[in-house]
Amino acid sequence: MAAQKSSGGNFLVSLLLFVTAAGIAVLLLLVSAVVWLSVLLDSFIFSTLILGGVFTLVATAIYFLSMRKSLAHIREQAETIYEVARLAKNAYEWLAEKLRWIRAIWNFGTEKPV
Repeated sequence: MAAQKSSGGNFLVSLLLFVTAAGIAVLLLLVSAVVWLSVLLDSFIFSTLILGGVFTLVATAIYFLSMRKSLAHIREQAETIYEVARLAKNAYEWLAEKLRWIRAIWNFGTEKPV
C-alpha cells in the first residue's frame, strides 16, 4: 500500500486563508457602510456612532438570546466540579486523619520498652 500524506497542513492553511479573507470582507463591508452613511448624513462621526450602536445592539441581543444560557450552564458545571473537588479534599483529609490514628496505635503497640 502506498503511504498517503496527511492533508491536515493543507486544510489548516486553507482554513486560515478563508478566515482571513472573510474577516477582510467583513471589514470592507463595514467601512463601505460607514462611508455610505456618512455621505447620506454629511457626518463621518455620526455614521460611525450609528453603525457602532447597531452592532452593539446586535451583540447584546445575541448574548441575551443565545449565549446567556450557555454561559449559565458552563458556570453550573464549574460549580459542580469545585464541589466535587471540595468533597474529595474533605474525604482525603478524613482518611489521612484515620490513617494517622491507626499508625499511632500500631507504633504504640510495637514500641519496645527500654
